[in-house]
Amino acid sequence: MKFKIKYIIVLVLVISTLLCGFIMFKTITNKPIPEFETQVYQVKNGYGYSIQYHQKTLIKQDFIPVIQKNQSFCNYEDAQKVATLVVEKLVKKQNPRISLQELKDLNIQINCIN
Repeated sequence: MKFKIKYIIVLVLVISTLLCGFIMFKTITNKPIPEFETQVYQVKNGYGYSIQYHQKTLIKQDFIPVIQKNQSFCNYEDAQKVATLVVEKLVKKQNPRISLQELKDLNIQINCIN
């Protein structure tokens, strides 16, 4: 009789441990990984940005897009505004290309005063 009780207790403990492990595994693996992340970084004469998708770099932009010269963003905020717009376009499955009008709409400073 004592053997049956010990066997049942061990069985219940094993099942409980497996159930707890399964619940913890599902909780950890169900956390959504952010699909797109932006990072603004400093370059020689200003700022640039990068966009990662599932921790892989999709876009690395050291210069303001669409203008003819290689001009970095004048400040952190301008780089972040454009990076955010690009991510919005990517999420909507649109072409991420930025137009001159969009730069104007975001009030992006093109000529930096050093």
